[in-house]
Amino acid sequence: MVAGSLAVLSPVDSSAAPQWVGAAPTKRRSPPRAPAHPDAAGTVGAAASVDNAIAPTSASPPVVSDGVTTRPDHAAGQALVGTAHALAQPRFRDRRRRIPTTRRPADFGDTLRPGEHFRFDVTFAGNPAGLAEAEIVAVEPDPRGPPPAGAPKIRMEGHARTSGVVSVIATVTDDMVTYVDARTGAAISSENVLHYSGWAPRKYKHRVTEHTYEGRGQVRIVDTKDDDVAKKLKRVPLDTFDPLSAMAWVRSLDLEAGESAKAHVIDGTTLLRIEIEGKGVEKMDMPSIGVAMGLGRKAYRIDGTITRVDRWDQAVPGKRVFSLRAWLSDDERKIPLVMESDMWVGAIRLVLTAYDPPPTKTAPRVGKPATP
Repeated sequence: MVAGSLAVLSPVDSSAAPQWVGAAPTKRRSPPRAPAHPDAAGTVGAAASVDNAIAPTSASPPVVSDGVTTRPDHAAGQALVGTAHALAQPRFRDRRRRIPTTRRPADFGDTLRPGEHFRFDVTFAGNPAGLAEAEIVAVEPDPRGPPPAGAPKIRMEGHARTSGVVSVIATVTDDMVTYVDARTGAAISSENVLHYSGWAPRKYKHRVTEHTYEGRGQVRIVDTKDDDVAKKLKRVPLDTFDPLSAMAWVRSLDLEAGESAKAHVIDGTTLLRIEIEGKGVEKMDMPSIGVAMGLGRKAYRIDGTITRVDRWDQAVPGKRVFSLRAWLSDDERKIPLVMESDMWVGAIRLVLTAYDPPPTKTAPRVGKPATP
C-alpha cells in the first residue's frame, strides 16, 4: 500500500513540466500571434490607451458664453487622451439658460414726495370706465432704528374702481399698498386686493396677492383666490418692481429724446418687462388741471412696451406685446398728465383730473423748467 501511494505521488516524466498522476490535465496557453500588419502593434497600443483613458467629468464646466467658443485646452502639461481628448477638440455652444444679468436701477427714493396725490378719470375704448388714484402717503421709520441698524421706508397707496357703463355689468375695486426703501426706491412689500361684485370675468370673486421682496432678485408670493391659497417663490431680475413703485421709477427718469430704459414688474404672479423710450417735448391737448397749474400746452412724451416674459427674460410665446404712451409735465415734478395703454379690445386712457402737491417743500429733481 505504501508502494502504491508512492507510485501515485511520483512524477511520470522528470524532463517535462511537473505533472502529478491523477491530477486533472491543464491547458497550455498558445503563444501570442504575430501581428498581421506592421502597424498592428501600434493600433493595439492605441486601442489600449483609449480603453484605459479616464472618462471626462459629467458636471457642466462653469463657462458663460454668448456664442461659439472652444473648450479649454490642456495641452500645456496636462494633455488629455482617449475620449476626453476627443471631446476637448470640437467647438461647442453653451446652451444652458441663465437668468440674464441686469443692472441695478439708480437710487430714486429722494424723488418720492410724501403727500403727493393723483386722481385720474379712466376711459376704456372711449367710454367712461372708472377712476384711479395714487398717493405717496408718508415716510415710516424702521423699528430697528435709523441707519445703519434700520432703513426708513415709504408707504404708497393705489385705488381703482369701475363706474359708468362698465359698472352695470360688474363692479370691480382694486386696492394696493406698497412699501419701498426710502433711499433706493426698491420694492419691499406690497398687498393687492381685487374684488368683483356682480358678474366676474374670473373664477373667483375676491383675490388677495401679497408680495415680499427678499432683497433684489427674489420675491415670495402668497396668492389667495377666495379660499384657495397658493404660495410661490420666484427668481426675478434685479430691476423688478411692483406696479406702484414702477410708476415712481418711470417718473424719476430724465430721458433725452431717443434714450431708453428697461425694468421689470410683478403684476399678481406675472412677470412683465417694461421698456421705455423718451420722445421729447411735444404739444398736446393739455388736461384742464394742467392748464390751471400753468403747465402750458407742451409735455414730455414717453413711449414703451409691456411684454410678458419668463424668468430668463424671454417673451412668452403666444402672449401679446402691449404698447403704452404717457405725457409728463416738462418740469422737475414729472407729473403724469395722460397715460394710455392698448388692451385686448381697445385702449385704456387715464387723464389727470386732480393733483395735490406735497405739503412740505422737498428737494427738487434735476430737470427742465416748464415749457410755455
